[in-house]
Amino acid sequence: MPFYLLLLLLQLPAVWGERNPDGTNDVETEIRRIESKLRNLEMPQPSRSVIREDPFIYLQHLESMLTETQFQGLHKRFGRSKIFANVHKIVPETLKKNLSIEEIVQDVEINQFQVTLSKTVLAKAKGAKVNQEGRVVMLAATSPVLFQDNDSHPILGGKVIGISVGNTTVHGLLPKERISITFWHNQRNFTPWCVFWVMGAKPGDIGKWNTSGCEVKHRGNQTTCLCDHLTFFAVLMLPSSDIDKVHQEYLNIVSYVGCIISALASFITIVFLCLRKKQRDHIVYVHMNLLWAIFLLDMSFLIAVYVALEGGDIACKASGMLLHFAMLACLTWMGIEGYNLYRLVIQVFNSYMKCLLVKLSLIGWGLPTLIICLIFGIDQSYYGLSSFKVYESPGNYTISAICWITKMEINSFLNLGYLSLVFLFNSIMLTIMVYEILRLKHQKRHWGYVVMLLGLSCVLGIPWGLVFFAIASETFKLVAVYLFTIINCLQGFFIFLWYLAKVWQSRRSNSMQCTSSNSLKLQSSNSSI
Repeated sequence: MPFYLLLLLLQLPAVWGERNPDGTNDVETEIRRIESKLRNLEMPQPSRSVIREDPFIYLQHLESMLTETQFQGLHKRFGRSKIFANVHKIVPETLKKNLSIEEIVQDVEINQFQVTLSKTVLAKAKGAKVNQEGRVVMLAATSPVLFQDNDSHPILGGKVIGISVGNTTVHGLLPKERISITFWHNQRNFTPWCVFWVMGAKPGDIGKWNTSGCEVKHRGNQTTCLCDHLTFFAVLMLPSSDIDKVHQEYLNIVSYVGCIISALASFITIVFLCLRKKQRDHIVYVHMNLLWAIFLLDMSFLIAVYVALEGGDIACKASGMLLHFAMLACLTWMGIEGYNLYRLVIQVFNSYMKCLLVKLSLIGWGLPTLIICLIFGIDQSYYGLSSFKVYESPGNYTISAICWITKMEINSFLNLGYLSLVFLFNSIMLTIMVYEILRLKHQKRHWGYVVMLLGLSCVLGIPWGLVFFAIASETFKLVAVYLFTIINCLQGFFIFLWYLAKVWQSRRSNSMQCTSSNSLKLQSSNSSI
């Protein structure tokens, strides 16, 4: 036993000597030193003078050390959680395929991330120095005092990823050669920006984020940045309420053109219904009121945008109230449409049609008026100029404004709550009507009536439900926003087309006889429109 113990003791110096023959302890010491400096900078110290040295210089120095550090094996990991690095040697065997570096983070926002470099980029690292393997350095840092510009959004997970390839400057990569950084995260309700850090031109100048040469691909809980150069990268989280300039311009065009077309189509349909006095009944009057509400909503939107640019405070308050009233009236009359179509198909009407129409009119126009008066009576400042940011780049944005509601709680709870009730009610009504028609097995062409009822979705405002899909789904949010804008801005035009189709169909089916009371009621509904 002593002999073996002696051999082990004799081997210990050799083991210790091989533990760090290359100075990797220096890297670990440097990482701890940087973490200590960053902790000191994070602490509130009002008595101290402003630190002139940019903390970003610490990471640049560490990155240079990692490029020069020698170690055994093909790769080595340094550091822990706040600052850590993964260094890979580039040898002929590794040049045959792309290099992927994956890290499990176990953070509140980020679960893991993966950096992928193409073979072309790896080839640039080989032979950075004579008789020395090339190095790929992936350096990750998390600190609130790093990478702070004048107008920066939160960084996803607070994580900044630096990538370097030897001592070679890499830029202008082709699309298939670009650097790929993929984050798996828990955040959903945000718009991602893939950015890289640009240092200040002079000592003491604050750096800033830039998006040039970077593309973002976002799907649910996964965000991928594709960039054509190497530096320090991050993902900025743009709030979902804000949009970028390109989509804002497209959505503006769709909104303005759609509202004009919808207003004209609504007015033409109202005139057409007024001329058809012989076939006018209470349900036609309900259609006319809905079309007036849509016409008022389209025109008040155009007025609110114009007044926000040219009008004063009083005019903006008035146009904001008008726009809110028109939206509530439109939602109310869509709910009334659902109720009347349900009564027409399922129930038998009583003889007091005029009284019913008066009651419906009081609800359709009176309830929105009451809500507007209550809000205005509580606080007049709840209506006025409402602004939102339109971003051209992470730190560069313009302000767009419209005369609307200034208190976000009213917009979030009252408007969305009102829309939720109408959408749920009309969805139930439409489902019941479709079910009743499908029960008529003996009725020929009953599927045509199902299609007709589904076409009523524009009258019932079912497409307004896309707003909930846009909120809940991050993957298809942009698609939902475009569909919501297109369909609802053209709601009056779609009703106009639907009405023409029903008139044409009713003229063809006037000679058809109904075989049941239910089909008779449905046919009378079709011919009265």
